Amino acid sequence: MRYFKNIIVVILGIWLVGCETSVDASDLLDQQQLIVINGFLSPQDSTLKVQVSKSKSKARGQTNNTNEDFVIKDATVVIADEEENEVTLLYTNSSLSYEAQGIDLPILPGKKYFLTAMVQGKEYKSSCIIPLDQIERIEQDIRVETRDGAVGNRILKLSIGDIKDKSNYYVVGAEATYSFEGDTSGGTTINLDFEFNQFLTDMNRENSVVTADGGFFLPDSAIITKVKIKVTNTEEVLYNALRAEFINNYNDENPFTESVIAPTNIEGENGFGVFTGYQLTEKEILFR
Repeated sequence: MRYFKNIIVVILGIWLVGCETSVDASDLLDQQQLIVINGFLSPQDSTLKVQVSKSKSKARGQTNNTNEDFVIKDATVVIADEEENEVTLLYTNSSLSYEAQGIDLPILPGKKYFLTAMVQGKEYKSSCIIPLDQIERIEQDIRVETRDGAVGNRILKLSIGDIKDKSNYYVVGAEATYSFEGDTSGGTTINLDFEFNQFLTDMNRENSVVTADGGFFLPDSAIITKVKIKVTNTEEVLYNALRAEFINNYNDENPFTESVIAPTNIEGENGFGVFTGYQLTEKEILFR
């Protein structure tokens, strides 16, 4: 099942860019069309965003539709905190999302938030708790990678200080910027490929250092000017949902694999998706 098409696990900042949900698990094909609601909250975000859309079944041959074809634009979406402060999110066509300014309802570490959405006459609800802590220590090392025999391959080795005395779920990503001598355009930025390494957990090894390697290609004569690293401490449901999305995309062309069904915490008739929290830590390294 696909929930966040084009959601970059470099992690978004966490950006909600896609809203199409493909339902290809055999045990769900006979159900009615799902109402898909996805919302991610972080103290580091300046804008609150929630997407509301209809699911797409691969079995129905809907291959020529765009993301916008599945968006539901007339829902009522409200987020509230434990003190019953609330904000109504308004639909914004540029992001295909319902949005509100973060200052209208501050998102605070350790606090619980509630989602209510009225969609096509039906009510959907969910809640989340924002992780209390951010990652405080990130160390990195860029090395030449020669195993594939291609000149220019690089590997970014990350070491992340684990948040102590609790089980944690991390998703990591990074982007590198490079330029050539005399280039005044600001350079070219590429996402690093962490593959399955982008999903990290300290289960069974709390208070340790967790590591991840991300690869990228540096053209001949190019010079790295900047690397930006992003590490999120997420709720478990978000970690599992993003991991399922990655695995399904990774195995998309393999007829011998079964889809991983991502979790949902959306309550309501034929509701699916996740409403969840995360904490984002960013580190930027300048090389000149």
